[in-house]
Amino acid sequence: MGPQQKIDGVADVHYRRLQSVKGELESGAFFTTGSLTMQMESWVGAIEREWHQLRRADPTLDVEKFSRHVIAANKTGFLSPESLAAIANALLTSTLNHAPYLGRWLLERIGANRHPAWRTAMAISLVAPTGGDADFERGNAILEDVMKDETADGRLRGLAAAALADSARLGRGVQADVSRARSLYEQAIELGHKASAHNLGLFWEGVWGAEDRSCPGPHKGHAELSTRWR
Repeated sequence: MGPQQKIDGVADVHYRRLQSVKGELESGAFFTTGSLTMQMESWVGAIEREWHQLRRADPTLDVEKFSRHVIAANKTGFLSPESLAAIANALLTSTLNHAPYLGRWLLERIGANRHPAWRTAMAISLVAPTGGDADFERGNAILEDVMKDETADGRLRGLAAAALADSARLGRGVQADVSRARSLYEQAIELGHKASAHNLGLFWEGVWGAEDRSCPGPHKGHAELSTRWR
């Protein structure tokens, strides 16, 4: 595997870890607090079962039906914004038929601009691209907004910075800019996105960015420092 393939592979893994999907939607974290009727408890249980089927890539899952259940749960206020983002991310990166398309559809239906986590998921869907056509300009613009949004969780801002760094490195919707890519990876790390240290380390090792003479060349010390964050 060549150096560029190695980098692109890392980027692909990065997107498929989308927010690391830390909200595993376990009981108590999946739904917002509130009393449930017996009928609602049955409905909630069905969504949780379908969620775990999705995570296992169970081919028997009716993905469209699950998506409709999620929309209904959102309308009643039982799903937290973070859980909705995790569900959308899981759909976008799923190998099940039509799941990525339904992930973007879900974000569009709930109004992705209403929460930073949803905006981030939509932006990465647009630049990756997953679930539909690419729109690099729009995706990058959303990422810029999330990164500058001081009300957004630092983890989300770090993810947005890392995705923008990938765009600057790859020339994805913007002119390739090694200096900007390096700076954005550094900002992403500061915001807690430790996975960015891998790509930054590859820069210091000279795997990418060497063609830009305006940037310093490989530096073993910096590479070792970046490795500590990986």
